[in-house]
Amino acid sequence: MKRILLMSVLIISFSCAYAADSLQTMFSEGSAKGEIRVLDFSRDFDGSTDTRRDDAVGGLFYFKSAPLYGISFGVGFATVNDMFSDEDDAVYGVLKKGDDGDHESMTRLQEAYIQGEWFKTTVKYGAQEISTPFLDRHDLRMIPRSYKGLSVVNNSVNGLTASAYYITDSMGWTDDDFISMSDAVAAEPGGASSIDDERPMIIGGLTYVLPVQSFKSTAQGWFYTMPDVFRETYFKVSLSKTFGDFTLFSAPSLLYQKSQGDELNGELDTDQVGLNAGVSAYGVTFTGFYAKTGDDNLLAPWGDDKAIIQQVLAAGRAEEDAYAAKLAYDFTKVGVKGLSAYVFYGQYDVPASTGKDMSETDYNVQYAFSGKLDGIGLRARYASIDIDGGEDYTDTRFYVTYKFAFNGK
Repeated sequence: MKRILLMSVLIISFSCAYAADSLQTMFSEGSAKGEIRVLDFSRDFDGSTDTRRDDAVGGLFYFKSAPLYGISFGVGFATVNDMFSDEDDAVYGVLKKGDDGDHESMTRLQEAYIQGEWFKTTVKYGAQEISTPFLDRHDLRMIPRSYKGLSVVNNSVNGLTASAYYITDSMGWTDDDFISMSDAVAAEPGGASSIDDERPMIIGGLTYVLPVQSFKSTAQGWFYTMPDVFRETYFKVSLSKTFGDFTLFSAPSLLYQKSQGDELNGELDTDQVGLNAGVSAYGVTFTGFYAKTGDDNLLAPWGDDKAIIQQVLAAGRAEEDAYAAKLAYDFTKVGVKGLSAYVFYGQYDVPASTGKDMSETDYNVQYAFSGKLDGIGLRARYASIDIDGGEDYTDTRFYVTYKFAFNGK
C-alpha cells in the first residue's frame, strides 16, 4: 500500500506541474457508485447445533477519477453494521465474529488502486475487486472479497479478452485486513495450519466470443498457479441458439487441480467435469446440471465457478456425483416487470467411505423496482438441506438493496 501512495504522489506532482487545470477536473468529473444493503440471514438446525443469524445494514461506496493521460485512481469503502442480532444466536457470517463469539460491526477500505488505460489495455495496481472463474469478488453476503496485486486486461483483438493477474493478498467477507494468499489456502478445511513462506497466485485467462452468426458461443480458458502449493486449469464453453420463441443453451466445463513443487498445503490431484443445459421460452427457463468430481475435494478459497452452486451446497467433494434441476420464471411476460422466481433442486452423492449424501431444495423470489423507485431491490431465499444420517437444516435469507450511481461529467 505504501508503494501505491508513493506512485500516486509522484503522478499528482507531475500533473500539478504540467496540467493543473486537468488535475482539478480529473476528480470533479469522476464517477461514483454504491449500494445500500439490509440483510437478514439465518440458519436453523434440526439437532443440537446453535441457530446462526445476522441482522445487518451496510453497503459499498466506490469512487473513480476521470482519466488524465490514461491514468486514473479508484477507492472503495465497505461497511457492515449489526442491527438486531440476538447474541444468543451464533454469528452467521454476514457480520464479523468477535473473540467472544459476538456479532461485530466492521468498516474497511475495499479498494485503493491506480489504473492506466492505453491501447485497449487496462493495467491496475493495488487493492481491487477481481472477477475470474476461481478467484472472484464472490458477492454473496454484505461485503465482496477483495484482493491486492496487479491486473492486466487487454481487448485489442475483436471478441477476445486476455487477462493476467499477480495477486499477493486477499480479504474475505468478514476480514478487516488483508491476509496472504498462502494463509487463505492454509485456512481451508483440510489445509495446512500455516504456510511459512508466502506464495502469490498468478493467473492467465482468455475469453473469446466466436464470430458466428447462427448461434452464440463463448469459450474461455484459465490457468492458475501458486508456486509450491497448487495449480489449476479451467475450460468452459457457453452455447445458445434461438428457434423462434425457444432458446436452447448448454455450457460444458472441465477443471483440473494438482499440487506442485514443495506441496506446502499437502497433496492434491483432482478434477471436475460439469455440464448444464436447458431451454427457455415464454418467460420459463429450465436448466439441468451434472457434475463429477475426482479423487480429492476441490480447493476453492476465493469464489468459484463450480458446475453446480446452490444457496448453500456446491458440487466439489471427493468422488462426488451431483445432479440438479432449476425451473425459473420471469413475470415480465405476464405484465409484472421486475418480478422473477425459481425453484432449484440438487442431489449430491458420495461413497459411504467418503461422506454423506446430501440434497438441497431452493426457493427464490425477487423484485426490482423501476420508474421513480429504480435501484431498489427486494429478494427472499429459502433452502432446505437434507443430510442422510446427519443433521438437517434450513437457510433463510432476506435482502433489501438500493443501488445508486453518479457521474461528474
